[in-house]
Amino acid sequence: MSSQDNAASLTPLPDSQNGSSVLALVSHLRDNAELGKHGHFYASLRRRKLHVLCGVPAIIINLLLGSVFFTLLQAELPDWGKWAGAVLALLAAALGGVQTFFDFKKHAAGHRDVGNDYLALARECERLLALTQDGLMTLDALAQELPRLNDLYADINERAESFVVSPVEYTQARAFMRSRRKP
Repeated sequence: MSSQDNAASLTPLPDSQNGSSVLALVSHLRDNAELGKHGHFYASLRRRKLHVLCGVPAIIINLLLGSVFFTLLQAELPDWGKWAGAVLALLAAALGGVQTFFDFKKHAAGHRDVGNDYLALARECERLLALTQDGLMTLDALAQELPRLNDLYADINERAESFVVSPVEYTQARAFMRSRRKP
């Protein structure tokens, strides 16, 4: 399931407070952008944790093996030590391979960038809603902003296709948003 499909299906269209569908659409877009932001931020954190989880043990194992190698130059190891060294070398190589293949660091940065794009869209929606509520912008002027906002949202969703957010991360994002709305 793509980010766009997830974001579009997770937040129901709210009822507008004064009957304006324009206000409801901008509010809905803001909520979806907030959901996308939180989902991608959670995904970024998860990828960073996986990067560290694979990287740190690989470094430690390689350090241990390096010091064992220098010890081997001076003494003979028992058979179990040789097998342990071989298993640790294989484990370090596997961890390095997983880290390289999945490129957790790149994906974490990509999720963070997409999350920041959603954040900027949500803030723009909030700004326009505030201007309208304060009477500094008419509903017609707000309606004229909708195509620009929708295009921006579509562009962000297109970039987000490369950085898939899992259902678990969207669930965390929805739970966070619900917790913020409760008094």
